[in-house]
Amino acid sequence: MSVFKKTRALLATCVLALSLALVACGGGTAPAGGGTATDGASDGAAFTTIEAGKILVGSDCDYPPFIYIENGQAAGFEYELAQAIGADLGYTVEYLPLQNFDTIIASVAAGSKMDIGFSSFTITDERKELVDFSIPYFDSNQACVVMKGSGYTSTTDLAGLTVGAQSGTTGESWANENIPGVTVKGYNQTSEALAALAAGDVEAIFFDEPVATEQVSTAYTDCEVIAVIPTGEQYGIAISKDNPGLTAAINASLQRLVDNGTYAQLFSKYFDFEPTIS
Repeated sequence: MSVFKKTRALLATCVLALSLALVACGGGTAPAGGGTATDGASDGAAFTTIEAGKILVGSDCDYPPFIYIENGQAAGFEYELAQAIGADLGYTVEYLPLQNFDTIIASVAAGSKMDIGFSSFTITDERKELVDFSIPYFDSNQACVVMKGSGYTSTTDLAGLTVGAQSGTTGESWANENIPGVTVKGYNQTSEALAALAAGDVEAIFFDEPVATEQVSTAYTDCEVIAVIPTGEQYGIAISKDNPGLTAAINASLQRLVDNGTYAQLFSKYFDFEPTIS
């Protein structure tokens, strides 16, 4: 039984997501404000945005239940949280066309294409050298997924074999650093890694536990999680180091959404355990 309350036809969703690579992920709330704004509720921190009245978001839109494409539009926990932040700050939140996950941090750092990266980014020291992060909004671990009946029962069984992960992720890093003699194939999307596992191109794949649990209980029921790796990761929103006012405004907004119950309401819509962020 999935730990998530919402189930959906994820295989069709992933196919649709890939077919929409040149289409914007979604829209947002009614705009207000301009390209430069002062958010009085966040200690008067001035911040700029690339387009007046908008916060432009980069995401791969392929990580259910956090972010995915449904009926041609972005959906999921992160999407709804982004919209809530935008409404709180008085800004439209607009998702850009689908991005490759491993290019988003660099794009945020450049500051010319997107204002924030909101795509289940684990906060790491390496990434913090390039961008700033919001306060954490989700706690996670890694998971190892294999085909049922494969005979693999732990990550130690994978030494010297070929496994998969989404390029640029902490799952890819963990496999490279912890499995002796492993070959790690990188994929643009987690759905591509899952398809490679089903096709027998790799023996296992590594990605975040909440998404792994969702996928094996819905779209990929012939797969199973054989290990949950307690990496103790936290997700944050990536923001340019040149825009500290936006970081301050988003942090203040996130805290208000926690304090007024909006965060917990959105969390309970997608997960059936208690939020760890308060």
